[in-house]
Amino acid sequence: MPRLRLAQLPTPLEDAVHLSRALGGPRILFKRDDLTGVGLGGNKVRKLEFIMARALAEGADTLIVCGGYQSNLARITAAMAKRAGLAVELVLGGVPGEAQLRQGNLLLDELLGANVTFVETVPRWDFGDSLERVADQVRARGGHPFIMPLGGSGPEGMAGYICATAEMLAQFDAMSVQPDRLVVGIGSGGTYSGLLLGKLNLGGQYRLTGISVSRTQDYLHEAIPEAAGLGAQMLGLAHRPTVSELDVHDGYVGDSYGALTPACVEAINLVARTEGVFLDPVYSGKAMAGLIDLIRQRQIAKDETVVFLHTGGQPALFAYPPDALVTAVTT
Repeated sequence: MPRLRLAQLPTPLEDAVHLSRALGGPRILFKRDDLTGVGLGGNKVRKLEFIMARALAEGADTLIVCGGYQSNLARITAAMAKRAGLAVELVLGGVPGEAQLRQGNLLLDELLGANVTFVETVPRWDFGDSLERVADQVRARGGHPFIMPLGGSGPEGMAGYICATAEMLAQFDAMSVQPDRLVVGIGSGGTYSGLLLGKLNLGGQYRLTGISVSRTQDYLHEAIPEAAGLGAQMLGLAHRPTVSELDVHDGYVGDSYGALTPACVEAINLVARTEGVFLDPVYSGKAMAGLIDLIRQRQIAKDETVVFLHTGGQPALFAYPPDALVTAVTT
């Protein structure tokens, strides 16, 4: 597959010694995909290397991206597009009033010069025909648009995390680490699907645990095998996942996608104060909240070795009130 190599790889695999001690075990390591480099980094960079390469191969000159008002995909796409000489149209949706907060990722979108169309989306991921309308506008002025999948979750995006699996397996060998579990947040499901395909097809001997930040477990049990199966077919992979191979949890979403929860706030503060690492309130904070709870509920044993995939997203911290984020830490 064509690939636009812009990410800073491999990303570090680091022992979180102080966090592990604060929780009384297990051994926790961070896979630092918040450090992929372009546009302040994050997991979307790996996906976009393949998605943007496809767009360029198809002759596109404009990328059309949809997401929430604080979309990490939008911010990183806008940054990578500048490196590739492409224009970007961002179609950002949410509830009324959110777009007035020119902070966090929205501020960075402006600095990157992306053209932004705001739409009110209820439910949040229903963009209707807004993407096609923007594509028609691009065509009307002589451009060649490429509409990116939601969350970068198509087969190209999965390919990024199959490659990431190979990268991690090499790091595990080099560090003599034998993880029992790999934990990651799940939004649209592309990162989890890519990691699952990587595990099944490259021989990963760990359990892949996903912490949902938006969707229900029932939805993910239906959607992930279907999407990952299609990805496996298009990528020529032998092994395709079944529902029985999924380990996903939906109890940490809170009131809605992006809404703070006390457990997420605690996780953000605990990791910052033990490891000097910042999590975001939408994805990695809730994923870490899930990991911490599974440890406290003894669903993850104290003698396990756990790799936590940090997907980035820290600019979203600056779109939340400080008093809602900063709290005392208990263990």
